[in-house]
Amino acid sequence: MNFKNLSTLNIKILNFLILFYPVALVAGNFLTNLCVILVCIFGILAYKEKIFSLDQIKSNAFIFLFFIILVCITILNFELNKGEDSILKSLLYFRYFIFLLVIKSMIESNDIDIKRFFIFSLFLMLFICLDILFQVITGKNFFGMVGNIFSRHHSGIFGKEFIAGSFIQRLSLFAIFCIPLVVKKMNNTKLFIIFSLILIFFITILFSGNRMPFLLFFISMFLVLFFIKELRKVFAVGILFCSLFFIFSLYLNEQVLKNYGGFYNHSQKIIYNIVKFSGKKYPELENKKYKNFNVEYNAGKDSEKLKKKYEILPFGSGHSIVFLTAIDIWNDNIFFGNGLKSFKIKCKTKLHIPNRVCTSHPHNYYLELFNDTGVVGSLILLIGVFLMIKNKIYNFRTFTYKEKLFVYSILIILITEFFPLRSSGGFFTTSNSSFIFFLLGLLSGFKSNKKII
Repeated sequence: MNFKNLSTLNIKILNFLILFYPVALVAGNFLTNLCVILVCIFGILAYKEKIFSLDQIKSNAFIFLFFIILVCITILNFELNKGEDSILKSLLYFRYFIFLLVIKSMIESNDIDIKRFFIFSLFLMLFICLDILFQVITGKNFFGMVGNIFSRHHSGIFGKEFIAGSFIQRLSLFAIFCIPLVVKKMNNTKLFIIFSLILIFFITILFSGNRMPFLLFFISMFLVLFFIKELRKVFAVGILFCSLFFIFSLYLNEQVLKNYGGFYNHSQKIIYNIVKFSGKKYPELENKKYKNFNVEYNAGKDSEKLKKKYEILPFGSGHSIVFLTAIDIWNDNIFFGNGLKSFKIKCKTKLHIPNRVCTSHPHNYYLELFNDTGVVGSLILLIGVFLMIKNKIYNFRTFTYKEKLFVYSILIILITEFFPLRSSGGFFTTSNSSFIFFLLGLLSGFKSNKKII
């Protein structure tokens, strides 16, 4: 096999892996990680030194610097994180930067089949939505997985992981925009299909029980309404019907009312609790560091005294006390943070304080970035993302309508992904990191080129 044929084979494998990537996200971290690693390997084989050329690094200088800073901060905090293989993990985290560069190179070289990716996303999303709706109606999904008709969550093929709504919200715009991107000319039939997709995705997210994706889906629709005038009417009608369906669901389904009504009240309480307790000092408890205040409060010898002196928040979803813990830890090292995935270690130093808890991560992208990389690392990453977005918006006048749709889909997904008030999984987890840097790779490599769209 000559080099040309080998390179063509590598490109075909890469396109297959890109199509497979959404399936890997559904399947879990193992397949997602495997997909990312294989993309990196075959990307290096296909593009060789181009991947690591100075021009490629310079065009993503701030993103690259973020990865360097993450490693440096983790090394500097070796004593805190020893036993966790944090340095090795921070070095291996570089695979996501290579992942970004490979996606970027595929876009720049016209080697990626964007239309096929959008089409595949559409069919995958429809299957997942129909599977969940079938579970809502019958109590079981297509594969016999049992769901509870009266439960808050319906997860379909995601099983015990209640992430169906988040997955649908993330990929919904790729699926919806598939119609105007693939078809040659829009007509009323195709507009009706777009409207139907909006409604299907909305209803599925609603019954998935995932409340933050529900809010983010609404935000996405309003952003489309604001940015894309050609789709403004169909999205306005879609928002209207979704709103009416939601209102009727609140009246007719007690579980929906309890779930989403509680979400509004719960969100208000989180903001109030953070404002009230985040700046509060407890110098009298410093001599009890590494002891668990909750144990002392509930069963210690001074339990009654503690209950009179300290106000304890109800655990609820746990977000209030997790966010308070994250803010406390960040305040210990504001500028440089504590290194990769250090929250689960550092939180042990805060358990002697009321309303603090230990978890694997802070459940908010910004709090996790501030905890792990400080203001310096976080700002460098955000500046890199901002400059990338600014560059695309600046060149909008040179884009065709379909190219604008492609860029807008990525921009809107990124906006919702980095929504400040969003509760989320860990930023540095496999699924979230791969998805974010996949989007940044698409955005970074895109230029006005009719061969791609």
